Amino acid sequence: MFTDMVGYTALGQRNESLSLALVEEQRRIIRPLLARQHGREVKTAGDSFLVEFGSALDATNCAIEIQKALHEHNRETRDQQLLIRIGIHVGDVVHKENDLYGDAVNVASRIEPLADSGGICISEQVYDQVRNKIRMPLEKAGPADLKGVSIPIDIYKIRLPWARTKATSQGELEGHVISVGTKETRSKPLVRQTIGKIIQKMTMKDRIVVAKLTNDPAIPALLARLSEEVDYGRSETFHVVSAGETVTVVIDSKNLDKLKRIIPTRSVLGIYQDLAEITVTLSEEVIFSPGGVATISGELARNGVSIFEFFTSTPTGIILVSEKLALRSYQLLQRLSSS
Repeated sequence: MFTDMVGYTALGQRNESLSLALVEEQRRIIRPLLARQHGREVKTAGDSFLVEFGSALDATNCAIEIQKALHEHNRETRDQQLLIRIGIHVGDVVHKENDLYGDAVNVASRIEPLADSGGICISEQVYDQVRNKIRMPLEKAGPADLKGVSIPIDIYKIRLPWARTKATSQGELEGHVISVGTKETRSKPLVRQTIGKIIQKMTMKDRIVVAKLTNDPAIPALLARLSEEVDYGRSETFHVVSAGETVTVVIDSKNLDKLKRIIPTRSVLGIYQDLAEITVTLSEEVIFSPGGVATISGELARNGVSIFEFFTSTPTGIILVSEKLALRSYQLLQRLSSS
């Protein structure tokens, strides 16, 4: 994870003492949050941090907590806002002389400037690991050609709830009427006109395996070991969904042997093979409209497709179906999104 203060260089040129004071305030706020989320501060260069985590989820949760803390700080201190950008990537690194090296570090440093002021950017590899595990919506920012990185990487932004409540400029307010009252705001139901906009993007992968595991205390550490053996650079699948007493793991079939080697047989409740994964990204028009998931499930059910699992994490849904019905399911959903 890389962090960088917005406007630090310009501020230092105008008021060096204020810029130094803000750096110290930033460190005072951020460092306890790094420790809480098991982050290791590798180095601090002026206004920036390089931090290493044991998991993508820890890094993402930490980034959200940092931006939340800074948002609350800025709400109380309006004269000088403290804003940072955060970029997160996952991959192998090399430890040398208390520093980190490698492509993963380079990619993270290139992702951070793409974040909005006070925002968080993550790579597709991080997105694959956290999309079902955080409550914040994730939106795709598109592929980015990063300097020094040969392969374009899809970038996602975490939509922080307070970012949507920032006041617009006076120019943006002209011609609009804003009403304030105590009436409860209700989400609009999914109407026929918006059904055609329900799916913004859709991808399909076959040869998927689902493993049902007991949710005992040893499982998280074992799954962390399994995650380390998944090749996210080749877009391999690894999803973990906790449901009380059980844990569902979704992986590529070629990684099944790794799962069996790492997870004790006594913890495996069942393994289901010959499945396909269809990932859908919902458009903004229907993210907060009731009925989106029901519309997708109903369309498949009406056409004889039984869904094995359906995991949702706004704005993304993961549908698992029989491999034999994968192409048909994909075509049905394509038809739904173009209706």
